[in-house]
Amino acid sequence: MAPEDTAAATGAAPQKSKKMLFIGVAVGFLVLACINGLLVWKVLSHDSADAKVMEPESPAVKGKEGFMFSLEPFIVNLFDEKGVRYLKVRLDVEVYDSTKEEMEKKNAKIRDSLIVLLSSKKYEEIGSLEGKARLREEILFRLNRILGEGKAREVYFTDFVVQ
Repeated sequence: MAPEDTAAATGAAPQKSKKMLFIGVAVGFLVLACINGLLVWKVLSHDSADAKVMEPESPAVKGKEGFMFSLEPFIVNLFDEKGVRYLKVRLDVEVYDSTKEEMEKKNAKIRDSLIVLLSSKKYEEIGSLEGKARLREEILFRLNRILGEGKAREVYFTDFVVQ
């Protein structure tokens, strides 16, 4: 009886292992298909986001001329527990739908808002390229709050020194 039991067991084992192999391969293909679909979706959604950014400006803005407004340099202490660090930054702002006289009138508000923002930063927050990009976005947000939505289009760092 022992040889028959082992023969039955060995006959069932290869059949069972073939089923498990088939199921494993099917699950593997399913996982790969899901990953492939996710990657394709990410690439296509990223391209459509870029396409929205690259669309021509609205007709109301298309005919308007913008200008560059240079702000005096900012020298602030950074918020740093490790020691005293200074930030010196000079900004140029691309402005639309406004005049230089309006910018001069609002200069005190702009400087106050940006000094508060810059002095609240730590070196770790602005030391990297991503940190500078995030700071640029925050500055642009504050400028548009003061000037009016969409008037400040771009912020350029013309000097950026941390000591």
